[in-house]
Amino acid sequence: MIECNVLIMNLKLEDWTSLASLGLAAMFVTLLISFYNFLIGPEGTGPERVVEPGSLLIQLIFISAAPCLILAGFAFMIAKGYGSPVGGSLLIAAGVIIVAGMAISVTMVPKIPHQYIVGAVGVAPFIFVPAGAGIIGIGGYLLAVSKRRHVHSRDLDDLR
Repeated sequence: MIECNVLIMNLKLEDWTSLASLGLAAMFVTLLISFYNFLIGPEGTGPERVVEPGSLLIQLIFISAAPCLILAGFAFMIAKGYGSPVGGSLLIAAGVIIVAGMAISVTMVPKIPHQYIVGAVGVAPFIFVPAGAGIIGIGGYLLAVSKRRHVHSRDLDDLR
């Protein structure tokens, strides 16, 4: 148990940012799939309430997807010079979650009644598939850069 706490406390800012991006990616996918499920309705006839799907989707994107992408970019900007194996792995996982979630969402769009496909409701999954692939690319870059760099203890000053 102590080793786990030590590992968590030794994470750098870019690793924490990547972890937050992973959490927001999972939240976005969960919210989008549940939103599409709501629009399909209990018997495939749509929701039993009056809703404005376009504005609800915009809220969902601004609450979870946009911060996820911004944090992924922030983690990349911090660590692009030296890489981060933990941060890169977390960003790859976040991108995979987004791409897989959008693949599931694409299969749900045809089941939504046509009167509820307004604004970006029908195209949102297609927009976020490349975004997820971009996050995978950023994570792969951070992982690759971190593996190229080798730091030896003899290269560091001993300040004890």
